[in-house]
Amino acid sequence: MTATGPRNTLAARMRDVSRRLSRRFGSPHRSPHLTEPIRNLILTILSQNTTDANRDRAYASLAKRFPTLPLLAAAPPEDVEEAIRVGGLARAKAKAIISALSRIRREKGGYTLDFLSEMPLAEAREYLTSFTGVGVKTANVVLLFSFGKEAFPVDTHILRVTKRLGLVPAPADLSRAALLLEPHVSPGESMPFHLNLIRLGREICRPRNPMCPECPLLPVCPEGKQRVRKQGAGMPIAGPR
Repeated sequence: MTATGPRNTLAARMRDVSRRLSRRFGSPHRSPHLTEPIRNLILTILSQNTTDANRDRAYASLAKRFPTLPLLAAAPPEDVEEAIRVGGLARAKAKAIISALSRIRREKGGYTLDFLSEMPLAEAREYLTSFTGVGVKTANVVLLFSFGKEAFPVDTHILRVTKRLGLVPAPADLSRAALLLEPHVSPGESMPFHLNLIRLGREICRPRNPMCPECPLLPVCPEGKQRVRKQGAGMPIAGPR
């Protein structure tokens, strides 16, 4: 096999998966509330290890308590914790938000991340992940949705789906999977592919009792085919992954 063989094979498989998802779900667009970079950064920090509904409640509470970024940056950590408690992990998230705002203000003279638009993807990601509490997933969400860069965020749904498809190795975590998959996503497909994979993971490829017979990816999913065969034979199915 040539040195480019595995890369081409993975890229082709991902194009096929993306097309199948688009036929099932259409081509989604980004939410308007994810376009402003600082707001997006705060929202994505708040989204860690919680539901979208709790993230949004935490953000609404935070914005009501601290209506401007200078007020938020100068707030006592315990007040920020109280405002975002509904989202969970309040202490760590409050620390990450305050630290990020303070550093951006100190280094850039204002509350802006617009300078990231001029940076190459890897450099912009390296800058964001140098902040406390900001990992590859959070950085990629900001870079994809706020700047339109070809970053590929991987959340728990995408990690589960891509492992079942055999696109990433079983031991891969969120960051490793993102960096493995990103180079093989077709240009311009990062956003719809990301959103459609999440939708699939939420609605069909669930952690427990995935609905494999209804999945548009069943023809190309090794684990799905195995599950369907076992179900047809009346055999027990392996535990959730």
